[in-house]
Amino acid sequence: MVKRLRRLFSISIAVLLLFSSVGMIQAAEEKKELATLLLVPLDDRPANTYFPQQVGHSAGVNVVVPPKGMIGYFTEPGNGDEISKWVLDNADKADGFVISTSMLAYGGLVASRTGVKSLEDSLRDIQVIKKLKELYPNKPVYVYDTIQRLAVTAISDEYVKYYSLISEWAILYDKVVNLGMEGKERLDELESIIPAAVLDDYKKARARNHTINQLMIDWVDQGYIDNLILAQDDAAPYGLHRAEREQLLAKVNELQVQDQVSVFPGADEVGVVFISRFVNHFFHTSPKFFVEYGGIHGKEWIAPFEDTTFDYNVQKHIHSAGGTIVDNEEQADIHLLLNTPSASDSTRAEDIDWLVNRTKELIAHGKQVAIGDVLLVNKADEEFVMKLAHSVDLTKILSYSGWNTAGNALGITVGHAAARLAFLNQTAGFGVPLYEQTAKAHYEFLLHRFAKDQGYKNVVHPAARAYIQQIGASEWSLGDKYDLVNNFVKEKLTKETENWYQYFDGKQVYIGSRGTKDFYKKISSLESVHVKLPWPRIFEAELEPKLELN
Repeated sequence: MVKRLRRLFSISIAVLLLFSSVGMIQAAEEKKELATLLLVPLDDRPANTYFPQQVGHSAGVNVVVPPKGMIGYFTEPGNGDEISKWVLDNADKADGFVISTSMLAYGGLVASRTGVKSLEDSLRDIQVIKKLKELYPNKPVYVYDTIQRLAVTAISDEYVKYYSLISEWAILYDKVVNLGMEGKERLDELESIIPAAVLDDYKKARARNHTINQLMIDWVDQGYIDNLILAQDDAAPYGLHRAEREQLLAKVNELQVQDQVSVFPGADEVGVVFISRFVNHFFHTSPKFFVEYGGIHGKEWIAPFEDTTFDYNVQKHIHSAGGTIVDNEEQADIHLLLNTPSASDSTRAEDIDWLVNRTKELIAHGKQVAIGDVLLVNKADEEFVMKLAHSVDLTKILSYSGWNTAGNALGITVGHAAARLAFLNQTAGFGVPLYEQTAKAHYEFLLHRFAKDQGYKNVVHPAARAYIQQIGASEWSLGDKYDLVNNFVKEKLTKETENWYQYFDGKQVYIGSRGTKDFYKKISSLESVHVKLPWPRIFEAELEPKLELN
């Protein structure tokens, strides 16, 4: 019954959604948007809250997350029962839902890597997903979860040691036990070194999570979930996740739900990917991507912490974001340029030049360009991004990301580009206030990306690490040194953001069209820069610049 109801989308419903007035869900001041989406995030970090919210705003969609007290903090898990009640209380005001099973079932990404919460309790807290579809069969329900990564979470210096050991154990176990390869002596040695309690908890979490992932595929088949992403958290070609992934894919094929379920390397970017999918569903669009590699082709590269060739990851992210890939660049809505490794060190400068010149060429011909800076883990490719900034008008780039893993950077780039273009291509004529509001969000996020991925990761983060060593703290658990380090990061990252703003200052930017009239605004000032360490560690930082357009 639910499966049939899900298919009864009609033009009349779509029209009603498009022109529905959005009620206030939060007590905070709301902007007028075209639609409202409820997001249950993977955790409370910026990648899972600010990123998707800002991408949503750039397309006229209000992305609302539960109150901070519900979704946990660092090692403190979120409350699945309270979040379920919040979702149901606000569901009537929403036009769609994006839900992290990791948050509902376990309390977030970090909590999902421990076996503390039982399978029974986890199953209880995800029932709200079924309830949503029963109550609102015409509203899209997108769900995502992770396939547990190789390592435990580095929450202390002690766990940093286990991080490497458990990763090695998981890889060797797959090779030796599952595939009959060599390495049993080292496997036995690792099992004698790693505390039994730590290893048992790791195994318990994996087994529970795998059961939930299988159930989510069943719920797709039963019509409770419209689209599901099972994102492979940090991994490698071998490991316990490999067998789990094969079992999950076999189930997808058996139930013939391949068009609704994607399995690919990633995690923190999936919120942005699903925002894009909702935006394209809402506007009845599907952007066409033409993909080009600045270095080696994706079929020749497996990125660090990933377990498939990168071209597969590209295909899956674009499809999940609501887009398609075309072989003819003349048919493309978006040109996706990917900064992959060079064939050799001797060709690196040449590859960078090609990427920069290709970007200039496409922009000169009025094309939409999205750049995935996927070469390096956790940071931008400094040589490339600085040359780009000095050679190209950054406000003409549709999206950019170099944050964290290749899959993370890819998904942020694709999702932001697809969502923003879907809005820009609308011909209804929404009015200058909405055009300005969405443009402001778009350029704030674009500035954020360059300042965060280059300014923070390549400049401020190394400086903060040196400062932490100087004051005798741990970068993974700042403790009573949090305020000192937070103030250090705030000062340095604010300055870096101001430096990156020079590439946006005074630029005349297109914000939208109504009929035959195009509208433009000038980026006139950087009003403020909010910086804060969201967790007592320096791996990530909140960065929220506010721009003035006139």
